[in-house]
Amino acid sequence: MEKTGHSQIRGHNMYIYLLFIHIIAAVTAIGAIICYPLIMSSARAVGQAKFALALLQKTAILPKFGGILLLLTGLAFGFLQTDLFRELWYVISIAIFFVILVILAGLHPAGIKQQLALLQQTQGDDLPDAYRLSRKRSAWLEGIANLAAFISILLMVFKPF
Repeated sequence: MEKTGHSQIRGHNMYIYLLFIHIIAAVTAIGAIICYPLIMSSARAVGQAKFALALLQKTAILPKFGGILLLLTGLAFGFLQTDLFRELWYVISIAIFFVILVILAGLHPAGIKQQLALLQQTQGDDLPDAYRLSRKRSAWLEGIANLAAFISILLMVFKPF
């Protein structure tokens, strides 16, 4: 009996440690994602846009690192409590994570690279129309990533189904 009690305590401690890492990872990843549109909306000239894009490139590690930790700890929760794999909110949260991953690991960095290339070719300080169009696409992707993160948080907190 006592051995089972210690096992339950260890399992509870593991859950608490995973939860802590999961929350820190979420703050790291989602905090960066939320800041992307704020940073980019302040760029009004070529020099500002170059600086803002360079900042996004430097902070791109945060959602990637946080996202990997989120996935690993989220799946670890599922292995600790295998019932989670039958919970729709859990499965949808993981699917949403992959949508965010495609955006932030693939589509968004490609947009940043394209925007930087467009700015390198620009003479003067006025933002070119091609840059503005590419930036609108990136802003749209950032909005989708933010909405997806918000929905994922709602699912994890309220577990509606």
